[in-house]
Amino acid sequence: MHVHFKTTQLLLAACLAILSSCEPDARSPASKPSPSSGALISPLPLQPTETRMRRRDGMAMIYVPDGQFEMGNPADERARPAHTVTLSAFWIDRTEVTNAMFTDFLNERGNQAEDGVSWWEPGAGHRGIVYSHIEVQDGIYRATPGYERHPVIEVSWYGAAAYCAWVGGRLPTEAEWEFAARGPGSLLYPWGNTFDGSLANYCDASCTYAWRDAATQDGFARWGPVGSFPEGASWCGALDMAGNVWEWVGDWWSESYDANYARVDPAGPVSGTLHVARGGSWFDEGRSTPVTRRTGLTASSYRMHWVGFRCVLSERLERWPGGES
Repeated sequence: MHVHFKTTQLLLAACLAILSSCEPDARSPASKPSPSSGALISPLPLQPTETRMRRRDGMAMIYVPDGQFEMGNPADERARPAHTVTLSAFWIDRTEVTNAMFTDFLNERGNQAEDGVSWWEPGAGHRGIVYSHIEVQDGIYRATPGYERHPVIEVSWYGAAAYCAWVGGRLPTEAEWEFAARGPGSLLYPWGNTFDGSLANYCDASCTYAWRDAATQDGFARWGPVGSFPEGASWCGALDMAGNVWEWVGDWWSESYDANYARVDPAGPVSGTLHVARGGSWFDEGRSTPVTRRTGLTASSYRMHWVGFRCVLSERLERWPGGES
């Protein structure tokens, strides 16, 4: 038994040495989040975490190994019933897609419309007020200086899906998003089961709304640059899975997980009128937004200043998009 354990240690060390010798845009071990006081960090990573750089837009992607977890939350009527889900491995964006990334997409593809809905439309979702920090001059899109690393907002579900297809991927399923956020330990927050206001951008003392939490100050009145809370990383290293902006996922909305909801690689209902968003935002109370919280939004009207997205790639790819092998 002792010899077997020692051999396993040596093999793991050799694997990590090989990974660390790769070029910067090849596979490399991802750093693990720092535990916070009182947080319950999942002790169950299934294999050494890997990252890759997506060359088309420069996004760092994190490998999420296949696994099983308890999806849902019996304490939330919109996330019932809790049920066991098994998922195949996939890659997920480390952060939300940024303004700088999305402007490259708009400059190549143009701001198209699907079903009469523009991919990106500032001011469309909230009383005509423009919140987006993307500028257009002579048909050229660019991020407002200083806001390049902020998450793209006021983007429709169609725009999010089109962008993910442009980089060779897709929007995550609701199950994939939740597994990346809470892991095989089925945590309530990315960092553990106890809320910690220092680990996410939510409606704290900087927020202007009546429900703000005056006990915490993160310096952001609204959304902030992606990756601003590295110690709030999830078990696999994904950032901003709680707060900052809600995130579109691929599934149609269902009020609950019914008895026929698939238990292996579920993709949600086959049709619907709303699409799911996950993760909470700067607009929400922190303690009331565990990563199990879900909402249904209208794809045609919710180009809001509190909704963004990230992408996934299936592990079952013959070749990495954008030149990676």
